[in-house]
Amino acid sequence: MDTEPLEVFSRDSNYAVIKPPGRQYPGAVIQGDSLGILCRNALRIVARIDDGDTSSDDFLGDVEDLTNSLIDRILHYQSVLQEHDIDFPHVRVFTDDDRVQLVENNEA
Repeated sequence: MDTEPLEVFSRDSNYAVIKPPGRQYPGAVIQGDSLGILCRNALRIVARIDDGDTSSDDFLGDVEDLTNSLIDRILHYQSVLQEHDIDFPHVRVFTDDDRVQLVENNEA
């Protein structure tokens, strides 16, 4: 393991934004448990596709949850970069309008 200084732009729980030495842009840290949740959600989606279950509320809810979890993360990332006058490393700017609702009353 190496110990190096990092530039820390946000320490928000589960939404840390840091820049390691040698990188042009900061990165968004995903904690291991949060990464596991995202991966399990993606695998549930794949399993439902394999089963031909692509129109059920369960499938649509999983797609909605995964999409909105990622949108929430990039919105936070963009906000932190704006606070520090750093350009985005991506061309397309994401907004709250990118959040999806595929299932009524799905509270993620």
